[in-house]
Amino acid sequence: MTKKLLILLVLFIHFSAVSQQFFKIDDTAPDFKLWLTDGSQLTNNDTKEKVVVLKFWFTSCMPCLTDIPKLNNLVEEFKKRDDILFIAPALDRKSVIEKLLKVHPFSFKIAYSAMDVSQKFNKQQVYPSYFIINKKGKIAYIDSGSKKSNDKDLRKAIIEALK
Repeated sequence: MTKKLLILLVLFIHFSAVSQQFFKIDDTAPDFKLWLTDGSQLTNNDTKEKVVVLKFWFTSCMPCLTDIPKLNNLVEEFKKRDDILFIAPALDRKSVIEKLLKVHPFSFKIAYSAMDVSQKFNKQQVYPSYFIINKKGKIAYIDSGSKKSNDKDLRKAIIEALK
């Protein structure tokens, strides 16, 4: 009986791992729908012909908060461009995020209660995670637990995706 149980467990783990689709550069970005703290909604249809910079995060994640000033500088650098969107889907409820933003202003468009979208992109559920989608709707950059976030890498990837 233990041998059968072990075989079943191995099969379950194998098929669970296989079913987890991980994105690669040039994969088509998945469909998504986000509710923003400003009261609007945003879907992948609203991002056509735009570069989209996504930061997945949550309010009690210290690494997620420490890079906000550098990310705000990126938004400032590209503020005159209308072909780029900076979006930060958060796992938290709107009221929790709004309270945090009073202490840590964040220039990205902030989405709340975005666990479903985070699970589509961020299969490993590592935070913060960054994805850049190019103007063709393809994933152009991924930093999902692979390294420490670096605004220089993000900037370089944004510039490349804008070409």
